[in-house]
Parts: sequence; C-alpha cells; structure tokens
Amino acid sequence: MMRTFVKRAVLPLVAALTAILALASPAQAQDDSWSVYTTGSTNGGRVDFIDYGPGAPGGGNNDDYLEIYDLRADGHGVQVWAWLHGKYLGTKYNGNGESHSDPLIWDPYKIFPNNVAAGERIGLKICLVNGPDNLIQSTCGSYEWHSQDG
Repeated sequence: MMRTFVKRAVLPLVAALTAILALASPAQAQDDSWSVYTTGSTNGGRVDFIDYGPGAPGGGNNDDYLEIYDLRADGHGVQVWAWLHGKYLGTKYNGNGESHSDPLIWDPYKIFPNNVAAGERIGLKICLVNGPDNLIQSTCGSYEWHSQDG
C-alpha cells in the first residue's frame, strides 16, 4: 500500500518540480569576447569585441560592442573596420595614444534588433594609421568569429 502511495503521489510531484526548475533556470551564456591586435613589432593598437559589459559611460550595460585602444603615444593612431555576416558596418579611428584606461567605445551592431545573433560571423580589422584612413598596411590585424550565443 505504501509503494502504491509513493508511485501515485510522490513520483508525479518530483517530476513536476523537476520540470518547473528546468524551465526556471537561466541558460548558461557563452562569453564571446575576443581581441585583435595590430601586427608588427610596435603592437600599436587593439580592438576588443565585448559580448556583454558596461558599454559607454552613462549608457548602461550593453550587449555586443567594441573597445578600441591606441596603445602607443607614437604619433600614429588606429583604425578599426567592422563586418557582420559579410555586411560592412563602418569604421572608427582612435588616435589618443596610450589611453589604456579610456578606450574609444563603438557599437556598430546596435542597428540590428538583436545585436549579434548566435551563429553570425563577426569580422574585425585593425590597422596602425597616420590619421583616419591613412593606412600603414604592414601593421594590420584581422579576425573573423562565429558568435556562440549572440
């Protein structure tokens, strides 16, 4: 009799609680953040793709944006170009020089309703430049990445 009670009352209750907890638990997000550097011995710049973070000062937390660093006070700046699934999104220049604590924040993905979606291909290129769009071609770095979680 006790076994029948357990089968009829407790087992369905355990199954229902398990289903509720499974639906209520948030999915584990993958951190898709990564960096691209200029090439060559000077390593003059870096762009960080930030999957989720504080964003621009005063703007609140943000999903999918870029932090552009000019790492040397050498008279050069850095230029960054961005693509999403092969679609060119634009370019930004940072010529601040050694502003490690103050990167240029750029969100080229905000034009899309969901920013970057899972599986989309993100492309970035960064070059050392003598002013906006004045390339020093031998010092460019680029990378493409497929977003894991969007």
